[in-house]
Amino acid sequence: MLTQIKKIKSLGVFDNYAAPPELKAFERFNVVYGENGSGKTTLSRLLACLQSGEHEDYPHLEFNVDTQAGPLSHGQKYVRNVRVFNSDFVEANIGRFDGPLRHILILGEENKAVAEEIRAEIATRDDRTKRLQDIAAAVTKMENERGKIFSTIAKTIGEATSGSTLRTYRRPDAETVFAKLTNPTSLSDAELEIHRATVRQEQMPEVGKLNVPGIVEPGTEKTIGPVGAAHALAQTCKGLTMRSAQSAVISRLAGHPPIAAWVEEGFGFHKAHSSETCEFCAQPLPAARLQALADHFSVEDQQLKAEIDQERAWLANVLEALGGFTLPDRLALYSELRADYDAAVSAFAAELEAVRQRVLAIDGVLADKLTRRTEAYNAEVGSDAEALKAALTSIADVMQRHDAKTKSFEAEKIAARHAIEAHYLLTIKDQIDEVAAKIADKKTEEGLLTNGGDGLPDKRSLADIAQSITDKQAQISNEHKGGEELTAHLRQFLGRTDLVFENSKDGYVVLRRGKPAKRLSEGEKTAIAFLYFLVQLKDQDFDLAEGVVVIDDPISSLDSGAIYQAFSFLKNVTQDAKQLFILTHNHEFLRLVINWFQNLPSALGKRSYSMVLCSETAGSRSARITALDKLLIEHATEYHYLFKVLYTFQSDGTILSCYHVPNVARKVLETFLDFHVPSNKTLYRKLDETDFDPHKKTAIYKFTNDLSHFTGKGFDPALVAETQKNTTYLLEMIQHVAPLHFAGLEALAKA
Repeated sequence: MLTQIKKIKSLGVFDNYAAPPELKAFERFNVVYGENGSGKTTLSRLLACLQSGEHEDYPHLEFNVDTQAGPLSHGQKYVRNVRVFNSDFVEANIGRFDGPLRHILILGEENKAVAEEIRAEIATRDDRTKRLQDIAAAVTKMENERGKIFSTIAKTIGEATSGSTLRTYRRPDAETVFAKLTNPTSLSDAELEIHRATVRQEQMPEVGKLNVPGIVEPGTEKTIGPVGAAHALAQTCKGLTMRSAQSAVISRLAGHPPIAAWVEEGFGFHKAHSSETCEFCAQPLPAARLQALADHFSVEDQQLKAEIDQERAWLANVLEALGGFTLPDRLALYSELRADYDAAVSAFAAELEAVRQRVLAIDGVLADKLTRRTEAYNAEVGSDAEALKAALTSIADVMQRHDAKTKSFEAEKIAARHAIEAHYLLTIKDQIDEVAAKIADKKTEEGLLTNGGDGLPDKRSLADIAQSITDKQAQISNEHKGGEELTAHLRQFLGRTDLVFENSKDGYVVLRRGKPAKRLSEGEKTAIAFLYFLVQLKDQDFDLAEGVVVIDDPISSLDSGAIYQAFSFLKNVTQDAKQLFILTHNHEFLRLVINWFQNLPSALGKRSYSMVLCSETAGSRSARITALDKLLIEHATEYHYLFKVLYTFQSDGTILSCYHVPNVARKVLETFLDFHVPSNKTLYRKLDETDFDPHKKTAIYKFTNDLSHFTGKGFDPALVAETQKNTTYLLEMIQHVAPLHFAGLEALAKA
């Protein structure tokens, strides 16, 4: 059963309704009272759309309704059948009686066994349908959960790939890529950071190849690098130390290399200047001494010296070249390459210094050889430059990687983005696979319930069961019985026999004295529409004991005598409904329903009494559901209720708040004078005979007579001031004329 309407939005006067916490729940038997225009029919439209979950005339409708089976909201279908009688039903089924009424198929007594089969099949169909609805809801929930997982990871991927030239990353992108994943790879933190840096980078210029200074090798036109030159120096140095010059050795010079170097240099000067006098002591040089020196510094010796000097000169060039390496600035490289570059440069600097020291050591060996040219010996010189070569190779490799990235920059960014996508999507793979497996299980069950098969008590498909129900209903249904019941009810309702329902192949035709009825009165139309609805509750497609029945003002256009007939039919036909809602504006009809409800055996179910109130504002009207006023429940007439309206009235200064009061005041005045001055005199005469202030009586009459009838004029601004004043006059008059009566009414109003 429906237990409470928690929220209504965008439904006419129920534009933003929320149930107050003190409002009691609906029961099996419910009556809702409200004035015309208060929103009763709008409320019935909400109840009518519960079975489909939406209303085509209100596309933005929102609602929350509590039921014993769980909450309902817009888009969800209520499991119970709901039949609603209101103006929409009349228009949809009866219209203007331009054509026949749709057949009502009522079960014949002779087909009870088949009817039991139908009930069993309907139960199976409904159980499967309910289960399919539950499955659909569960699948929708799981798909929403899956969507949230993808939305969350899409946000993470979007943030990780921000700075890329691609579009904003959203859930559909994540879902599409996930579906195409093959052998995804998880990244380490370092790899992830490199890829994240790549997608954020701007393209950088190429740094080109490593600049290695070249040196022309002596005696050739061949240019070699400093590393090769250093190796060649070592080899040449070893060769020179292994050589010796043949000469008549002067022991003094051979034993003192610095003196020998000094003497050799001086001997060269004297020889170059053809001097026979010592430039140091100005003494003549003996010929024998000059010859001895010439023999000591022989041609072979001079050749060896020249080669050593040449090698040392080339060595100086090598040292200069070793300081001529030009390396790119680390900031010219992509950020992820800088760590490797720094390591390679550091190794290069260390190895470069080691090679330079080895070259300097070679220079020292050559300098020593200059003084030991007459000796042949094996000098220990280092020539290992492989570590320096490896360091240069590492630097060149980093530079090459930089240039390769620049040349394929966009491809690198795309590859980095794909790697990031795959990495993060891999983190949700287990979750998504688990949800997908659950959805697949639900889909499998859905297929079984829809298509039938082993594992079901009834192996037929849902469509086959539905077709069986239709075929059996057609077999046992009786269209004529529906027409006969309508005719019998109409005869009883109107107390006449001139109107009948005749069955035709297209439906029921309303006849008057054997001819198609024309110009039906409004009362006749109302009676036909209401009876058609009541008989339709016996239709084979509706199970009254499990259905919800809603009846909105069934007595419109009926005279007072017909009201009792309408109530009688309503009571007898609907009392077995699973849940019943009766909505009315008529107080007399309300009293009949309340009296019926109050006398129902408690075993049949509880009762609920509500009312719809509509408040006027400057821009709109707003309806709300509240508990029915106790005066309307506990008293036989609406006089007590209307007295309370006047007694509690307080004007807020607007015409809207006062507009209904003259009509209420007139009803109260007429009712009071009917018992105080019982006669067939006019209201004016009765009021004139009442003992009260004549000026106030005149004001009361003008207020209740003139302002409670249509005048054709616009709003009278005096209405606001007159309403509060004349309401007070009327209450004073009742208190003055009938103090005990007034005291009783006042006590009820305050209760």
